[in-house]
Amino acid sequence: MLQIVLALVAALLPPALLFFYIHHQDSQQPEPPKWLWKGVLHGVYSAILVLTVFYIIPIQELFADLGESFLGGVCDAFFCAAIPEEAAKLYFLYRLLRRNPYFDEHLDGIVYATCVGLGFAGFENVLYVVDNMDELATVALMRAIFSIPGHFFFAVFMGYYISKAHFSSPTLSERSRNYLLAFLVPMLIHGIFDALLMTTSSVSDFVSGILVLIFIWFNIKLNKAGRRRITAMKEEDQQELQEQQKLQEQQEQQEPYGTL
Repeated sequence: MLQIVLALVAALLPPALLFFYIHHQDSQQPEPPKWLWKGVLHGVYSAILVLTVFYIIPIQELFADLGESFLGGVCDAFFCAAIPEEAAKLYFLYRLLRRNPYFDEHLDGIVYATCVGLGFAGFENVLYVVDNMDELATVALMRAIFSIPGHFFFAVFMGYYISKAHFSSPTLSERSRNYLLAFLVPMLIHGIFDALLMTTSSVSDFVSGILVLIFIWFNIKLNKAGRRRITAMKEEDQQELQEQQKLQEQQEQQEPYGTL
């Protein structure tokens, strides 16, 4: 029983910490906790949807002939992970936002997208950790360092482009482009992220070592790029708030002075 509790804590603590991190970033006009938890639940739903699809359609069998080759690892990374997972997360993010009256700031797109991403990651992490109880510490640590932050930053990019489509796209073509990027960018990042790991067993030890170094470099760049997107959305919101305050001050100055 104690081991199960430790496994659940190890699986859920990393996404919980990132959840509170993004909530802290949204300090100007925080989202209602009810809607944030809805986002997390939508992320869990997206993970269940992916598992259901894989149960009905054995996609892995399409690449069975490739075995553990380099190409097989790349195909698994994209077709068995990145494409279905990011598509499911985007679908449930859309369902979450389409009638959300609190989606009124640029940063909100990232906040809700990361809630969905962390819900997905937390559910997936529980499955991984419970399935590897013999290597609990190693699996939990590696996923806490790489996999959970990975899902977090995939979601940052998804939310970034969702906000660009919602707030900064005056034409249909621009909105369509940003909605497309909300899927393509996190999908490509996710696919490269997984491919760098899934192909290490199909190459020599030397090449495998290089792939691991590239993977670490990729994660550092992903972290920096994701944080820049968060900062950019916060600055957009701050600029709009200042413009609204300035406009309000101008209107107050133009109003006639008090009446008798």
